[in-house]
Amino acid sequence: MTFSFASLSAVALTATLAFAPVAVAQTAAPEAAAPVQDLANYTAFGSWLVNCEALSVKRSVCRLTQELTLKDSGELVVRLVALPVKDGALLFAQVPQGVYLPGGAVYRIADKEDLPQREMIWQRCLGGVCEAATGLDEAELETLSGAESVLFGYRMDADGEPLIVKVEMSRFSEGVAALRAQLPKEGE
Repeated sequence: MTFSFASLSAVALTATLAFAPVAVAQTAAPEAAAPVQDLANYTAFGSWLVNCEALSVKRSVCRLTQELTLKDSGELVVRLVALPVKDGALLFAQVPQGVYLPGGAVYRIADKEDLPQREMIWQRCLGGVCEAATGLDEAELETLSGAESVLFGYRMDADGEPLIVKVEMSRFSEGVAALRAQLPKEGE
């Protein structure tokens, strides 16, 4: 699966605008005409939650989200957003604004030292967060389906140590598959 920077940026803008205000309450998805069972807002797949937003009376967009915050202050560490697409998913990582962008944003499967880390591409900073994105093709989704967790990291400044957090991934691929099953079919 090949993603162009322009199409990734357009989707990143949509995801950024959808999450920039960091609203917890979201509009429930309207009933779909498809025979696939609808997923309710906040349906859990492990630590991932379904979040749906109405785009029109007959159409909504749903995504999986997981947010990690500091226990004491509630300050955002990372918000991960997986947006299902026909041939995989787009994964966005939103971190606090002020991150050291040249340091990059990366993830790798925990306890799998033999697998390389994956680079994410910084998209933009807006509304107090900076967002990195990457495409997940079928092969990457399959790899992630066997992972209990991934390590996600970025740098807050040039001289600082990277901030690395463990992200729970059990049932992630199941959640993406459930949302992909609800995508409009060709011609709908």
